[in-house]
Amino acid sequence: MRTGSQILIVEDSETQALQLAYLLEQEGWEVACASTAEAALEELNRHLPALIIADYHLPGIRGDELCRRIRMNVRTRSIPILMLTMEDASGSEPAGLDSGADDYVSKSIAPEILMLRVRALLRNSSTGSVVLASHESHFRRAHLLAVDDSPTYLECLSDALMADGYEVTQATGGGEALEHLARQTFDCVIVDLVMPKIDGIQLCRLISEQESGRIGGHSTAVIVLTSRETKEDMTQSLEAGADDFVGKSSDMAVLKARIRALLRRKFFQEENRRIVEELKNKELEAVRSRAEREAAEVRAALAGELAQTNQELEATNRKLKETHTYLIQSEKMASLGQLVAGIAHEINNPLAFVINNIFVVQQSLDRLISETSDISPSSLPRLDKVRRQVGEMLEGAERVKDLVSKLRTFSRLDEGEFKTVNIHESIESVLLFLRHKMQDRIEVERNYGSVDHLSCFAGELNQVIMNVIANAIDSIEGRGKITLTTKQQDGYFCISVRDTGKGIPPEIRNRVFEPFFTTKPVGHGTGLGLAISYGILKAHDGSIELVSEEGKGTEFTLKIPLSLGASGRPGRRDPRD
Repeated sequence: MRTGSQILIVEDSETQALQLAYLLEQEGWEVACASTAEAALEELNRHLPALIIADYHLPGIRGDELCRRIRMNVRTRSIPILMLTMEDASGSEPAGLDSGADDYVSKSIAPEILMLRVRALLRNSSTGSVVLASHESHFRRAHLLAVDDSPTYLECLSDALMADGYEVTQATGGGEALEHLARQTFDCVIVDLVMPKIDGIQLCRLISEQESGRIGGHSTAVIVLTSRETKEDMTQSLEAGADDFVGKSSDMAVLKARIRALLRRKFFQEENRRIVEELKNKELEAVRSRAEREAAEVRAALAGELAQTNQELEATNRKLKETHTYLIQSEKMASLGQLVAGIAHEINNPLAFVINNIFVVQQSLDRLISETSDISPSSLPRLDKVRRQVGEMLEGAERVKDLVSKLRTFSRLDEGEFKTVNIHESIESVLLFLRHKMQDRIEVERNYGSVDHLSCFAGELNQVIMNVIANAIDSIEGRGKITLTTKQQDGYFCISVRDTGKGIPPEIRNRVFEPFFTTKPVGHGTGLGLAISYGILKAHDGSIELVSEEGKGTEFTLKIPLSLGASGRPGRRDPRD
């Protein structure tokens, strides 16, 4: 297999690929194109290019996964990779660089800047045949030189890099940096563009001259930092020998990713030189055959382990999200219960005082009218009116008392223990809290059975009832009706919530209990309400059933066993499991 100055473009847009190929061919490079990552891997089996330019967003295997596969192969891992992406692909730059790309630029970058970055990558790709000294270690800690005339920024930069495990030497100017470079070797130099005496561009040129006389060629990566990101400064820096150009305004994570990409490439090159030294006294064809066989076995093993690990991570992540949301909802319900209990307590005492006094006034008026004979007939209508008004006041106060009682019922449901509760009172307390969502547009019909008490984990069951009734309200556009029915059937206490809403389409009915699945707009639901409700009822050895007809409404039926004891069923599961 031969190696040449060919550049491989991996781009699914034919227009983008043709434009890029034209630019590269104008510079005298040979160009090959592949529209998918799979096609690119087949091309690599036929011929190894000097540089790969890949789109991040590819169909099938994405650009970052292509980078990983290339880096896992001993034959291709030293090929420099330049990754392209759209302007608005926020957050993908660190991911692209961490996957193995050596550089990462936007598709909207100026053509001349793109060519400079291509030349910089090709300039540093020809060091694979140099042999390392035998005493050099396979793995070592990267040594960085940070050069900046601002002590504050220099200290901040050094702390951030040392926190990532790098050994960092500081220099406050170009002269001091050259003294350090004369005494020891650094893996990467991060230099400020604007400095007194020797600026960043001059220092890049001096480093390039110093490195050119060293065996092994260019071995120190150079990154130029600047607070003024101009096209001219970038051009001069890259032409002077810098490997990358990063604005100081960029996120520190971006700078760290760029450093990791450059160091990864440097260490790959060193590893390649070590491999050459180890293999040069062996029969090359036998070693190649064995290496290819072992590489295939490693790839197969890694692919299997990676697939299994990804599945486990996805399951764990989903579990953590469900648990996190469940805990937040439980905490909100508990906080709401505490708030309601406090309000009910504060209202109850003055309310009792008001009711008692109104009752006393009413009795006094009755005695006055019945026992006083000297009241003039003309005054009787006025006294009767006052008595009626007092009676209405008493009736209103009693309604407030009933409201406070329901608030206290709601607050007691969220205490968390297994208890026997009045389900009808629980439903009424939920309706009270959801009254603001129904307003006057939704009629509630109640068909309560004769049995109203049930042993259950009251707070959790109250959360289920609230989730189902709230969903019923949300499904009704305009005016509608919700019918609530309770009954005993086949050893279960059944609670039915039927609405006249828009119904659930057949194609998604079997997904409504999936975690994070929701048909509501973004920001209006987590998609966990019914999933958590399903788990709570399962923990009660119960179930939740769904019947829906599109355009006519939906009915949810909650079934809780009547046989649960005073402490819940043995071995009860947590509803989050």
